[in-house]
Amino acid sequence: MKKVFLRKIIVLIFFLQYLSHAAEMSAYFSPSDKIDRIIIKKLQEAKKSVYIASYTFNWKQGYDILENLAKKGIEVKILTNFQPYQNFSIARNLQIKRWDKKSCALHSKFIVIDEKYTFVGSANFTESSMWWDSNNILFINDETIGKFFAENFFSLWSRSIISKGQLLINDFIEIYFSPVSDCALIVKNEIKKAKESLKFAMFVFTSDAIGEEICRTGIEGIKVYGIFEGSQNPSSNEYSFMKKIHFLKVKKDCFVNNIHDKFLIIDRNTVLTGSFNYTETARKNIETLIVIKQPDIVSRFLKRWRYLWIWY
Repeated sequence: MKKVFLRKIIVLIFFLQYLSHAAEMSAYFSPSDKIDRIIIKKLQEAKKSVYIASYTFNWKQGYDILENLAKKGIEVKILTNFQPYQNFSIARNLQIKRWDKKSCALHSKFIVIDEKYTFVGSANFTESSMWWDSNNILFINDETIGKFFAENFFSLWSRSIISKGQLLINDFIEIYFSPVSDCALIVKNEIKKAKESLKFAMFVFTSDAIGEEICRTGIEGIKVYGIFEGSQNPSSNEYSFMKKIHFLKVKKDCFVNNIHDKFLIIDRNTVLTGSFNYTETARKNIETLIVIKQPDIVSRFLKRWRYLWIWY
């Protein structure tokens, strides 16, 4: 009787610790979740500032919202790797700047609202990326994380490399920026922890080092399943290599548009996601890699992966 009571107390303590330390976080997937509407709704609630870093930004409706916010006195800054193809008018309090460092590309995709609310993931803030491609994006309500992204945004805005390469929040979430953090090494180290399975969906996967690590886990009996974007060159990505190995179950998608995701699920208890493709180039770029061990978020990604595996 005492042992049963003790077990209940331990479970309760763990649950309370989870509630107190886990960031308030949600995961959304395009095109089914209409992530553009989710972002717009939160943008309209901005009180002080909106900072956006994106590989590309071509989103007319989103820009109109940002322009209205700027007219109300809210500070809006957009940093992008490419000049928007649309001729946006520039309102007071709204600035658009192009990342012009030739040594690395700005490939991160995140929005910080009031230095508290953060959207971050694989989706560029464009109509095609959010309306048609398969992407994932996290919404995080956490001041520590919001300030972390805002601080790194201003480092990029001043044309400097990321000031803080990593933020280890707790047992449930870790956030990394390349090139300050070696995201490829982090991915390989997480793969080594696999006990049962690896499941991934990847837009570009050309890293031999990560491919070999996945192969090694397969040799050890770990079940491996992977989805590759079908439009990528088969001679240069890891698909051709993995397809020849009978114990690795991989396939190309037949999605109408792109499988633009970059996520990996380990043992149904860990997800790696963000903007980081599994390539050598990504190690040099400004990228985000997020390691999540929050059960409800992992469950959402697992459900999404199964959907992609069955239907695409």
